[in-house]
Amino acid sequence: MSKSGTRNTRGGILNIDEPANKQFPLALFRLGFRPFFLGASLFGLLSLLLWGALLSGQVPLTPHANPLWWHGHEMLFGFTGAVIAGFLLTAVQNWTGVPGIRGWPLLLLWCLWLAPRLLLLDAGIAPFTLVMLLDLAFFPVTALLLGLAVIRVKQWRNLVFVPLLLLLFGANLLSYLGLEQPGLAQKALQAAALLVILLVALLGGRVIPFFTERATDFNRKEPNPILEALSFASLSLMIISLFLPYPWLTQALALLAGVSLLLRWARWGWRASLKVPLLWSLHLSYLFIPLGLLIIGVSGQMMLGFHALTVGGMGGMILAMMARVSLGHSGRPLQIAWPMIPAFSLILLAAILRVTAAIVPQVSQILLMGAILCWLMAFATFVLLYAPILCRARLDGRPG
Repeated sequence: MSKSGTRNTRGGILNIDEPANKQFPLALFRLGFRPFFLGASLFGLLSLLLWGALLSGQVPLTPHANPLWWHGHEMLFGFTGAVIAGFLLTAVQNWTGVPGIRGWPLLLLWCLWLAPRLLLLDAGIAPFTLVMLLDLAFFPVTALLLGLAVIRVKQWRNLVFVPLLLLLFGANLLSYLGLEQPGLAQKALQAAALLVILLVALLGGRVIPFFTERATDFNRKEPNPILEALSFASLSLMIISLFLPYPWLTQALALLAGVSLLLRWARWGWRASLKVPLLWSLHLSYLFIPLGLLIIGVSGQMMLGFHALTVGGMGGMILAMMARVSLGHSGRPLQIAWPMIPAFSLILLAAILRVTAAIVPQVSQILLMGAILCWLMAFATFVLLYAPILCRARLDGRPG
């Protein structure tokens, strides 16, 4: 069997390689993870720099909507949305053997993501309706590209990500409709965060135990069907409960989801991961997901729990996955440069500081600025180390 081929679910070989002289001249646009990981990390730096400056009164930012909405919206649909697209549009090639989007189509999709990020920063650049329509188009287009590849080889198991992307589109639409209704906008952003958590939980359950088994002496266990059902049912119902007038129901579902996801995580070999940075960064970041849900379930403090979910769970998992995927899909050994070890630690520290800032109001401003600084240092490290990797061709000469 040719090493350059990929076996699809029906047993055939789909050759996803192409001659070197036919590859897109810019390596940055040869596979989805490249522009979206680089764009997300740079935007994660810019948006947090602006947010920190705004909080300290240093920048007169004039976004299309209020700054609080802009911060939540852009970290979820801008920063996180880019990482989701980059990961899924890269992974679907491995899953299906269908060549991933690349070249000019990938460049256009990246511009569709980038344009609203820049236009939302200043209300004077473009009409709000145009910015909104551009932004809303991104998830449906990504879902279409993903769905076409999955349907082509009838790999129905991976079609689950298409409705998740469309639900993110729905949450994004609600967040815009809620601009005149702050309560609705907040619920839309919370629903979007939980949809991302659902996606991370689904992918994490596939890749974290698999990666741990490959790199250590851990023997992966079969998923427990009861824990799987409890985890995803409670998370899904929790999203629905956000729009119901029963906060106690949301709290109870958060508690159930937190416990089931914690028990699920405990089966993935976290002890074996502690000597491998590319593993413990995944395990410890994922741990913030059940912890955040348990905070909501026990205390009823939604924002407190969401800080743990977003900064620790999402931010940490994003940094760890980008570091690993960028190495693997650029033909490089899975060996990180040593500065990424403190970077992984800094993003977890950022989550701890952000949660603590909400608990200790006397020093909340100092802790909040500390959390922002930790985030900035972590992602600046990633950009410095990985921008050359993302912008250069694979070491093995293969496409992608």
